[in-house]
Amino acid sequence: MAETTAEIDAINHLLEVEKNASTLINDAAQEAERRLSAARAQYNSEYKAGYDKVAGDLEAQYLENQKTIEKKYNDELEAYKQSLAAKPQNFESFSKLLDTLVAQ
Repeated sequence: MAETTAEIDAINHLLEVEKNASTLINDAAQEAERRLSAARAQYNSEYKAGYDKVAGDLEAQYLENQKTIEKKYNDELEAYKQSLAAKPQNFESFSKLLDTLVAQ
């Protein structure tokens, strides 16, 4: 009977050790998940900050380029208008040409 009690005590001790090991494994898994979540949150925050900076820089560059192109377009359009206004208009020759074309 003494052997049986010793065996039962040994089995109970092993069950207690297994229970403690299971608790440690669960705690370690929870800690690992907590650390992964914290690292993921930090990475996402850093990524968003970098993305927003690059997107802001690109948008500013786009707007600057748009202004430059718009100014160039307006300058060229104004120069074209001025060149048209500076050309002499010969209504008499134009009317003769139209009469000739219509008469055909």
